[in-house]
Amino acid sequence: MVDIKEIKSIEIVPYTLMTSSINAVWAFLYAIFTLILGLVPFVISPTAANSTALWFYIASIVSSPVGSFVLGVLQSFLFALIYNLLVPKLGGIKLGLEDLREIKSIPVIPFALITSTISAIFVLIIALIVMPLVAAYIPVVSQIASSLPLNGTNVTAESISTLGTFGVIGSILSIIILPITAFVIVFVINAILAALYNLVAPRVGGIKLEFAAGAENMYEILSVAPVQLALITAIIAAICGIIIGIIAVIISALYGVAIVGVMFLAGFTIGFLVGVFIAYAILALIYNFLRPKIGGIKLELQ
Repeated sequence: MVDIKEIKSIEIVPYTLMTSSINAVWAFLYAIFTLILGLVPFVISPTAANSTALWFYIASIVSSPVGSFVLGVLQSFLFALIYNLLVPKLGGIKLGLEDLREIKSIPVIPFALITSTISAIFVLIIALIVMPLVAAYIPVVSQIASSLPLNGTNVTAESISTLGTFGVIGSILSIIILPITAFVIVFVINAILAALYNLVAPRVGGIKLEFAAGAENMYEILSVAPVQLALITAIIAAICGIIIGIIAVIISALYGVAIVGVMFLAGFTIGFLVGVFIAYAILALIYNFLRPKIGGIKLELQ
């Protein structure tokens, strides 16, 4: 029996710890991969440049996971906090769960609405930090440029003032426009992804999770089935690859090089299918490995 459950809240600390730890493990694996690739040119030609690059790869084995963990803590904490604040106003993500073990469907609008709103808030926060710095930096650059001859002329004080004004206006407009743009783009993309999930899940099976019930409707995700997660996400990614590839075929055909579009179609489809399958299988394995050690993600489901 499929029951629609709404994620009313995310327990912030377990979510932050798990997602940032996954980021760190991903960064560590990537650092190992780049180190292996960096060994090849060093073995072939142990020059000073290749030696320096190799030491950089070695150092990244430590620096990259630490940096990813710290950034992951900030991002995950904000995501969970904003989600919990928005749910009473917008409603949370809803999942069609069969016996609390398999996600059979994802209602499109609730999923797209809250994820796009969170994305817009993230963009707004970044814009509020970055854009004032840009507005302040433009007059400084203009002032420096005023002392330099440009095509035999100098930048005037009036032009510096004009640039500063445009910088302020542009920053204000960016703070307004960028979050709106992010909301629209993320809403459309996530609505399409949820719709594709609902189309694919009945045919190949949905994501399978093992929950442990706690107090006050809190449920901990004990494990994620790697193959099922990887399979459905890879199929959805392949469908997206086909759509992108068809667009590439149409555009390339208009320019008389349809073969290029066909190559893009094959590359996107196969690349997305294989790449996403491997990535999400590893993601589930990392989660299952970490959960007994640091605890799993806890959700309030109603």
